[in-house]
Amino acid sequence: MKTIIKNIMLCVILCTMVACDSWLDTTPPSQVPEEDQFDDEFGFRQALIGCYIGMADVDLYGKQLTWYSTEMQSGQYTIHSQAYVYAMGTYQYTAQRALSMLNSVWQKAYNVIANVNNALKFIDKRQGVLDPASYRMIKGELLAIRAMLHFDMMRLYGYGNLAGRTDKSTKPTVPYVTDYDKEMTPQLSYDQTIELIVKDLTDALGLLDDEPITGKHPADYYDALNDDGFFSDRTFRLNYFAVKALLARVYMWEGSDASIASARQEASDVIREGERLGLYQWVTTDLVSTDPIHSTEHITSLNIPAFTDRLTDYYLYNFLEGTAYEAIKLSEDNLLNIYQETGSGENADYRREKLFFRNSNGYYTPLKLAQDRSSGYLKLNRMPLIRLPEMYLIVAESYLRGANIDLTEAVSYLKTLRENRSNYIDISGYTRDELLTCLMNEYRREFLCEGVSFFYFKRIGAADIPNSTIVMSDEKYLWPYPAIEREMGRVQ
Repeated sequence: MKTIIKNIMLCVILCTMVACDSWLDTTPPSQVPEEDQFDDEFGFRQALIGCYIGMADVDLYGKQLTWYSTEMQSGQYTIHSQAYVYAMGTYQYTAQRALSMLNSVWQKAYNVIANVNNALKFIDKRQGVLDPASYRMIKGELLAIRAMLHFDMMRLYGYGNLAGRTDKSTKPTVPYVTDYDKEMTPQLSYDQTIELIVKDLTDALGLLDDEPITGKHPADYYDALNDDGFFSDRTFRLNYFAVKALLARVYMWEGSDASIASARQEASDVIREGERLGLYQWVTTDLVSTDPIHSTEHITSLNIPAFTDRLTDYYLYNFLEGTAYEAIKLSEDNLLNIYQETGSGENADYRREKLFFRNSNGYYTPLKLAQDRSSGYLKLNRMPLIRLPEMYLIVAESYLRGANIDLTEAVSYLKTLRENRSNYIDISGYTRDELLTCLMNEYRREFLCEGVSFFYFKRIGAADIPNSTIVMSDEKYLWPYPAIEREMGRVQ
């Protein structure tokens, strides 16, 4: 992967921000002509890796949609009033700093989508220049990227709690763009948009079903195509199991009984096949100090060069409260609230014991994203997008909601996660409501610094977020469209 990134950096201009719909008429003067870009396999490889580089941008999964804005909206942190993220963390979307971020996220996401669509426009026309294995993998990943970005735009700029809404079939949501042109894409309903997301992900699965991570071919099957590492370390890409995990997320977001059952199936497949193939290993208490990011549990993640430098101003140790406005920190009360009922002594949940630094001013700095090269950490420059524990929580939740309630099964999956975090408190006698609270708390504990908890609260339509004094509502959860989109007639 590092070799690919070095090779591709000179070609990042291929993914220079060319906005979708309202921004499509801006053409970078240095853009390589399409007929030259896609005249061989290397051009398609460049385009795909360029899309991943775009996803790692600070306005997308390299910051705002993971450890910054969405994470600060989860209610876990003490945010200084002078911090840049304060407006987003307090849902004040009309503040200038919030508006700037909201516009940038929308634009960058649709930029990447535009580049995906441009590559897809040519990949079938010029299939003959690609090795069949490369064609399947590149096209499958492009479709998965398009689905993931549209899904997250819908999760952010659309409504949550879809299971409790009666207007999903008529209410419009974010535009699902599948063409690379200047025509304005019409908005579709939530039901229609979810169908398109599922179709892209299902098509991607069909293309990726024999890629390296599935183990369907011998280890050396791709050697002739892998001289530059393009087929290596598939957890840095939207691989086959990452697509199944995304499908599980989508089905849970839709929330109907049928979708919850489908989510259980997809998540269970990832768990079962991941175990059979030895793809993922739980990070234990003795390993977490050298792998705080839990890299061996990653289903998919992004490689972000100089990631430590990007985090420097936020994850500070022994900071001075009066000057470190951007410091990401938890109060002791908040920390104890998150980790209530997590054991003590030898049975203490290691996430509390190992993944925080107590500052001299009494605040706690999360250590999960710490990537100190001098400390022998296993993985650097890595931001997880989906990890194995989420699959366990999805399966557990599927037995607590929907048409097939089974508390015993829910407890089984929750216990597996908790015991792999050295939390052995017995939950076998919990009621359904108590298990739902347990599930919520596991989202809060497990995904600190990853931006996942906010989406969970929005998905279930939580009016109260623990540790927050703000009463949540559609207006708080809903990121507003950029002004230019509203002026063009977009309906939210």
